Amino acid sequence: MRIGSLSIFDDDALRAACRIEAAANEKARPGWQGVGAEARMLQWRAADGWSKNLRGAWEGSSLLGFSASMTHHADPDTSWIYVWVHPIHQWHSIGSALVSAAEESSPSSVKRFVSSAYRSTAAELGALEQGFAAPLGYLVATTETVLELDLDSWTPSLRGVTVGYEVSTHINGVPEHLRKQVGQIKGLVDAQAPNGDLGWSESVVSAEEYAREITQWIAQGSTAIESIALDKGGDVAAWTCLVVAPAPESPSNIEGTLVLRQHRGHQLGSAVKAASLDAAKRMGTLHRVRTSSDDQNAWMHAINEELGFVPVEHEAVFQKNCSPLGG
Repeated sequence: MRIGSLSIFDDDALRAACRIEAAANEKARPGWQGVGAEARMLQWRAADGWSKNLRGAWEGSSLLGFSASMTHHADPDTSWIYVWVHPIHQWHSIGSALVSAAEESSPSSVKRFVSSAYRSTAAELGALEQGFAAPLGYLVATTETVLELDLDSWTPSLRGVTVGYEVSTHINGVPEHLRKQVGQIKGLVDAQAPNGDLGWSESVVSAEEYAREITQWIAQGSTAIESIALDKGGDVAAWTCLVVAPAPESPSNIEGTLVLRQHRGHQLGSAVKAASLDAAKRMGTLHRVRTSSDDQNAWMHAINEELGFVPVEHEAVFQKNCSPLGG
């Protein structure tokens, strides 16, 4: 077996990697449906602020698996490490070798590695930690529950929004004069929600980065449905985004939801989520919506339960502290 660099600009190699990624996900997550190889290739190649280093494991000319080290310019201390091995080649130490290769390819600024995994049950995640992650130095930092809504049977809530706020919904981008504020809120989502031992810091998504993300989703055939709540002064008090998958049979995902602290207690989180779901239902092509939140986020779990979401999957986020590594 040979491990070496895998270029995201090599069409054949990247397409083979996408097939392996899909096969590994389908085995680990029964019923999983991805965005498709071409859309996934666009994601890998997107100029989105992430430095992406891929390593492949080959037997002759056959790709057995690959790993990725991803580091965002806004958080140079952290690299996300992912590994996918084709099911027929799993449990032969290929994944462990690829994790090491990904770590070694990370920038010298990195002080910790982070990864995540999805399984049907919490017990399966526990087995993954003990049998694969922990021996490599990765321990669970927090857990999340993935929930799904059957949009076909969903009925919009008739409850009104608190006086003093106005909720509006926008397709493929909020008005330009609000993008700076929405970018600031997007940068607070992870930092202000419970996140176990991860300790995420606040970041800022610029208006330019916001626009590039919308452009990327459109190029992949997706549609962004964003709902916001404005206060009396016309400032954004709450935000959510639902990304509609290009294939109707695939579940769409809520990318994030946040109510600014000074505006909490007015049911704005539920209001903006319901507004986006209502817009998605009226499209007539979307059947399932997924969302997730930290298991300690009782506030968001209550909103999701009220809206009709039910648990379907579990996620664990792992981390490993390390000494800076040479790139």
